[in-house]
Amino acid sequence: MAEFVKPNVKIVDDEEVKPDEVKPDEVKPDEVKPDQIKANDKKKVEDKVEKKQNICVVSIRNSNPYDSSELPNNATTYYVNITYNQLKELYHVLKTDSDTTNMVYKNISNYVKDSKTKVFFDFKCSSDCHSGTHFVDSNTTLLVFKLINTMTRKGCDIVVGDHSMGALFNNWDKYRMDYKSPITICDQTTDGPFKMTGLKQDFINSDHPILKDLGDMSSSDSVDIEFVNMSGTKIFSVKPDFVEKVKIISKGKPIGGFIDRVSEQLVHCEFKYRNGMIIVSATHWCNLTNVNSQVDVNKVREQYTQKYGDMARQQFEAEYQEAVTSGCRTTVNRVVSDSVKFMCSNVATPSKSNYQQAIIDNLKKQPVSAPPIFNPDKIINKTNKSTKTNKIVKSLNKSDNVKNAVDNVDIDKDDTKDDNIDD
Repeated sequence: MAEFVKPNVKIVDDEEVKPDEVKPDEVKPDEVKPDQIKANDKKKVEDKVEKKQNICVVSIRNSNPYDSSELPNNATTYYVNITYNQLKELYHVLKTDSDTTNMVYKNISNYVKDSKTKVFFDFKCSSDCHSGTHFVDSNTTLLVFKLINTMTRKGCDIVVGDHSMGALFNNWDKYRMDYKSPITICDQTTDGPFKMTGLKQDFINSDHPILKDLGDMSSSDSVDIEFVNMSGTKIFSVKPDFVEKVKIISKGKPIGGFIDRVSEQLVHCEFKYRNGMIIVSATHWCNLTNVNSQVDVNKVREQYTQKYGDMARQQFEAEYQEAVTSGCRTTVNRVVSDSVKFMCSNVATPSKSNYQQAIIDNLKKQPVSAPPIFNPDKIINKTNKSTKTNKIVKSLNKSDNVKNAVDNVDIDKDDTKDDNIDD
């Protein structure tokens, strides 16, 4: 196992010491030529790809999101962006299981039915969330809650972060969702340099693919990462009654200033809702700046191969070996940190803009209507173990408060009913 903190030259204060001065007992990473991938290594990666769970991520936003993180379409991942207007159409298709000529909707519908695929509905942090008060408007906010009720029954997961997190939990109502919100959105916000920590195993055990991959790439028992949070980044807490039911994955604190006076904040958590999970994040992977904890570089190589292919791995290898040869620990750390950010966000960083952006541009050429993992002959319907409820929910009194913009509308608990959502 090669770790980026152990390059094959001796380092003293970021200055290179000639290779012949390296002591015999110093650990050296394996030497892999940039233009060559060992057959046995490639076979291991291919075996892991076969065993890895397929995922479908539906990213929802109208405007350009503050969170620009995405996932690449590849052998195990189908990623698509849709608008809130399209979400209304998609919701009808998924709830009624109706046929559609829209290939994106058809693909998503098939993935929901496929027992080997995990589907995520990712509500992006954007201006559509109105600084965390609601989603677009009252009807759209209602639509979001309807979709959550319906799709979590089918085993899908819901992902919210920052302002979309605020929009969800600021409008959560226990009468519609069957129990009160486990999350409180705090009045204060944060911004600037921020340090996040968590246990490797908690990341690996998460339902979210990015958190899993981050835990997998860590070679130490803990994960330590720095971000630069955007202005107005939301802070949340878990209500005392739900401490045992909400799984905390990471926590953090602002860096610098009066850090000792600032209490630790929650960053990532998740909790079970119906047959799915709701995954919560207070930061964005596109804002990752540095990885302080040790990273297993072999895992980074595997991630490049699995997500982007052999050529991407070879390009990373060339840059990594050049950094190691330089003998500068800071350079090695920068290369690895940039690669981890790329794996988590699909966002190119300045030091890797040339080949990373080329990888992204090439992936975007792939037609969305031809997902890489859908085979209609192998669809196995998921077993829906949830039971329908005929519980009648009385309509609440109307409110002019934007924060509770949907409190005057009922959500159908029985998802066999028709929905009438105003345009």
